[in-house]
Amino acid sequence: MDAINVLKLDSSFKPIEVVSWQEAFVLTYVGKAWAVEYSDHYVNSATQRFKVPLVIALYQFIDEKFFKLPCTRKNVIVRDDYQCQYCTKRFHEKELTLDHVVPRSKGGPTEWENVVCACKKCNQTKANYYLEDCSLTLLKKPKRPSFRQLIKLRFKDTNNPWVSYL
Repeated sequence: MDAINVLKLDSSFKPIEVVSWQEAFVLTYVGKAWAVEYSDHYVNSATQRFKVPLVIALYQFIDEKFFKLPCTRKNVIVRDDYQCQYCTKRFHEKELTLDHVVPRSKGGPTEWENVVCACKKCNQTKANYYLEDCSLTLLKKPKRPSFRQLIKLRFKDTNNPWVSYL
């Protein structure tokens, strides 16, 4: 079966993460979640046939403050919508780099409020300078996205049934 992604919600229908169909199936089978919507795919056991969920909801409420959204390259690029934050052009993921607004060589941390995606040319132009010491300006100030924002951006063009939950 193809790799099917499943949207996982908490009991208040707040998006938590995207999981594999296998994990979603197990969560529903053991009674920790219920299927809100199903895909058109099936999985078979020796004696039964089960529909594969497309959206599941946990029976439990999950408070967002317990989640730490990792500041990874992929997440920063998704947050910045594949757009260089200096020249504003859009690029393929492989053509983008991460840039520290306050350079790491000058004590800048790798965290949401200090990292942006940049094309290779702009990143090399900025080098290890502060913004005020180079000719570049930021498109927008970097900030930490919510889970909902990141999931919505990451999967905005796929799985249309998800749209009403994002």
